[in-house]
Amino acid sequence: MQEAGRVSEISTSQIRKMFEVVERARKMGKDVISLTIGEPDFDTHPEILKRAYEAMQKGYTHYTSNFGIDELRELIAEKYRVEKEEVMITCGASEALLNTSLAFIEKGTEVLIPVPSFLSYFTYSKLCEARAVTPDTSENGFEVDANSIKEHVNRRTSAIFLNYPNNPTGAVMDQNSMRAVAEVAQDNRTVLISDEVYDSIYYDKKPGTLAGEENVVVINAFSKSLAMTGWRVGYIIANEELLDSILKIHQVNGVCAPAFAQKAVADAISEGIADEITSTMVKEFRKRRDFVYSELRKIFNVNKPEGAFYIFPEVPVNCVEFTERLLEETGVAITPGIAFGSDERYVRISYASSMENLEKAMERIRGFVESTNL
Repeated sequence: MQEAGRVSEISTSQIRKMFEVVERARKMGKDVISLTIGEPDFDTHPEILKRAYEAMQKGYTHYTSNFGIDELRELIAEKYRVEKEEVMITCGASEALLNTSLAFIEKGTEVLIPVPSFLSYFTYSKLCEARAVTPDTSENGFEVDANSIKEHVNRRTSAIFLNYPNNPTGAVMDQNSMRAVAEVAQDNRTVLISDEVYDSIYYDKKPGTLAGEENVVVINAFSKSLAMTGWRVGYIIANEELLDSILKIHQVNGVCAPAFAQKAVADAISEGIADEITSTMVKEFRKRRDFVYSELRKIFNVNKPEGAFYIFPEVPVNCVEFTERLLEETGVAITPGIAFGSDERYVRISYASSMENLEKAMERIRGFVESTNL
């Protein structure tokens, strides 16, 4: 059978390819340190497990409203100072992003994806049979400049993706800078999709949010902030008109996030447990960030990340060649920057790994660079 044309141009992601390479190396007995992972290395906190179990016992094992349980929607609305009716719970951020893309990206239009950015945006664009336009942010500290967006947006633009704190660079945009981009989208009557899934993981610079802004769909989740990647609880914040369009997809795609997981998150937030969990993780991520940055700056040009748990150094050769040789010769696995729409100069390193692993990895990377003729 022949697959649909809209799928034929989509290839397996570079991250998934690296995962398979790492697994093969491990099966061969190689000592591999993988710094490719895009999730916290912490397990979900026992207090959340406890509340999920209690929720199951209370009957939270059925469908919820397509919009999610009111208790969780109200807590999110309170945090962002919006109305409950502007909040929809989804099956993770990925479902939210896909639903939003299908709702607003028209076939044959253009989609602005500032690069580097989360790789799935390119897939969503292809699935919607639109053309990705990729303004480069590397000369601006990996932050999006509103004037650059203004230069690229036109009547064919159906959507703009914004991702801060950024995956893969760890760059953070403040409130004023993000709002300036939102104003460009509003002036051009273009939907802006603001992926803020790392907004709770930041260090010295606080990220802005576009929740409540006109023509903006904010996407977020508890996957990163509460180490719940496998639980699939995300959410959308948008005005009711935009949510109505997204609902048409959500009602036949995700339907609703797991009821017991929604309830567990709501309890963790209302009891103050959620903030404590996130704060503890961020404290550890900051320590790792400082160590990795201090080591990498000795051998690479690299920006200090202000959010998420990634760092994006510039390497001296083609990034694919660099990552393949690094894995083969040292057992350290990282991700080529081209996976995120970047040029061939960069690699992504995740420091969502133990300090022990990071110390070994930095030593191996430094030795590799110093001893290899690149």
